[in-house]
Amino acid sequence: MQLPFDIAPATAVFLMVLFGLYRALQQRDRDKNQEDPKPKVKWRGPDMTFSAGRDAAHQNARFLQVFIPMEPQEEPALRHFYLDVLGLTEMRAPNYPKDMDGFWAVSGSRQIYLGTLPSFPFDTTSIPAFPISNLDMVAERLTTAGYRVNWNHDIAYVKRLVVTDPADNQIGLIAG
Repeated sequence: MQLPFDIAPATAVFLMVLFGLYRALQQRDRDKNQEDPKPKVKWRGPDMTFSAGRDAAHQNARFLQVFIPMEPQEEPALRHFYLDVLGLTEMRAPNYPKDMDGFWAVSGSRQIYLGTLPSFPFDTTSIPAFPISNLDMVAERLTTAGYRVNWNHDIAYVKRLVVTDPADNQIGLIAG
């Protein structure tokens, strides 16, 4: 490409570096300004294996942890239900308490712990609910697998169903 004026290649590189530094300083100032609505720049380092908490932190998401109780002998059936039928992703246990039994799964901004005795407190007063992408397909899969699906229309703008897992826990699935 021919420029309308002569410029030395070293000068062009110098100007590009200078412009890059200027933009970096602008971004740093925006990151310090809490009222700025622009998204902050997120850097991901090497060796970042999947961790729901870390990925949510990178997206400025608020995480909710859900506890679903089970007996040790129910783990294979619950693994099949949550990971295969519902299509949740299994995750490694968070870095804080090391629960020896059960497993962790993630759905949207929800970390779901299925185990016998958690080493930290959970809210056990309400039906655990979490988002599921393509809820209609999951409802069809649940019906095919022999689970009874109850659609909940209490909130007009929320597509939600309630199903009972193999350990007789009721869970809510929300289109998300």
